[in-house]
Amino acid sequence: MNEPVQLWRDILITHRDITLDPAGIPDYVIQRPSITQDIVHMILESGLLIELAGERSRAKWTGNMTRIEMLVEDDQRIIPGTVVIDWDDPEQILLFAQSVVGEVSVTVSVPDNPEVLA
Repeated sequence: MNEPVQLWRDILITHRDITLDPAGIPDYVIQRPSITQDIVHMILESGLLIELAGERSRAKWTGNMTRIEMLVEDDQRIIPGTVVIDWDDPEQILLFAQSVVGEVSVTVSVPDNPEVLA
């Protein structure tokens, strides 16, 4: 007997606001785009990127990237051990992971103005 497929659905957020269709009804994202959106919000809300604004210490960056990796891997939809973060560019991080519905990739900018995220 086949198990039912889990459906992840969320309201689409664009530029920190709910995205509406032409009729004024919220748009939705499902499956991987929903997981991706949740990861972005999880990272931003953790405050770990704000701590890196203007930070030059490689040790601080390494610590925060490890904390972000652990945060993302705690999500039940992410397969543990699959999170890879590329942070060679000090202005953004790229995150790749395997989820239960396929690969997700996320690009998050490190804010030059931390108040933007407050």
